[in-house]
Amino acid sequence: MSGAGLPSPKGSFGFAQAGPRLDRLGFAVAVALAVASLLYLALGMISSWSIEPPRLVNDGGKPVGRDFLAFWSASALALGGAPAAAYDLAALHGVQVASVGADIDPVPWHYPPTFLLLVLPLALLPYLAALVLWLAGPLALLGALAYRLLARRPAALLALLFPAVAQCLISGQNGIVSALLLGGGLVCLERRPALAGALFGLLTYKPQLAWLVPLALLFGRNWRALAALGLSAAVLAAASLLAFGVAPWAAFLGDLGFAAELLETGRKPWERVPTVFAAARLAGLGTAAAYAAQAASATAVIALLARLWRRPAPLPLRGAALAAAIPLATPFAFDYDLVLLLLPIAWLARAGAETGWRRGEAALLALLWAAPVGGWLVARLAGVQLTPLVLALLLAAIWRRARACAGPGKPIFSAPSGRSSVR
Repeated sequence: MSGAGLPSPKGSFGFAQAGPRLDRLGFAVAVALAVASLLYLALGMISSWSIEPPRLVNDGGKPVGRDFLAFWSASALALGGAPAAAYDLAALHGVQVASVGADIDPVPWHYPPTFLLLVLPLALLPYLAALVLWLAGPLALLGALAYRLLARRPAALLALLFPAVAQCLISGQNGIVSALLLGGGLVCLERRPALAGALFGLLTYKPQLAWLVPLALLFGRNWRALAALGLSAAVLAAASLLAFGVAPWAAFLGDLGFAAELLETGRKPWERVPTVFAAARLAGLGTAAAYAAQAASATAVIALLARLWRRPAPLPLRGAALAAAIPLATPFAFDYDLVLLLLPIAWLARAGAETGWRRGEAALLALLWAAPVGGWLVARLAGVQLTPLVLALLLAAIWRRARACAGPGKPIFSAPSGRSSVR
């Protein structure tokens, strides 16, 4: 993938001309975070896969792959001619129990039929084979994207240890897929806007994460990408209608109230939901007040994106702000969705290496790295969800670098050559 806003590994963003390095303390902290992340991933995967076939359930009574069981079971129902049954918890649970050979808690399916279309082939494979493919395929692509952004193989491999990536691998979730679609779209945006828009359109399988993207494209006057996004999303929705009919869409819309109830009452554990809404509910605010706080957060980040995407700032900076803003703009996201934060982490790390670290940036990146797991641990132990605050600090750091771009000769990142003016 290529894009003028995202230079090639040997371009002007290269580490060969790096600026001031982190001191010994910073290096020690980075090593400690990497080791802790590796241990967390290893222990989580060992625990998740500690099964005794033919029962595909670990010692904690959880199915191997956890949330992936909902994806595979929904695929099995759709392939069996009953796609709308994916929204019937009893029917879905029946497939899940038969699949893992044990009586387990149901794993619900709340996704639109567009995602059902994307996961449709999964049940063509046996459960374990499909799970391995689901985990390994996106992980390999994420490694390629990380190398594209970080320019060094060790750094790209380190990115695969990011705790949010570990959460996806342990839980069998789709946060890596979301990050690939957003990151891939940003990589392609300036030189291949139609492809970028197509990737952004696929991200609508998770509407709560996708809805800021067309606004950013609108603010940035990326008309071709915006049109391609709309076309991609429309084609995906139309294909799901042709494949499944109207019934799954009616069932999905009817399920939205139940999904909202799970979030509002805490049955979706608030400590694992890194949003302003969950932070407000954990702090004791009522549902209406929590939604008001969430609306205020969304309004603030939209205003910031409008200012930033209309500026002549480098694309990595605008992309970092978009990725950071997404969890602050939605009431519902999980810790595994924070794989998106690899984008601002990678771009700010390269900026620090190339042009020098600004005060507090290295510490902020360490907090961001720890946030997907540390955030829910603090929330569980102390009843305080701090991840939205860390995300707000990230946006402040990005804005600080944006202001440095305002005058000539003050780039945040080295400006890539050959930047396209095509919007």
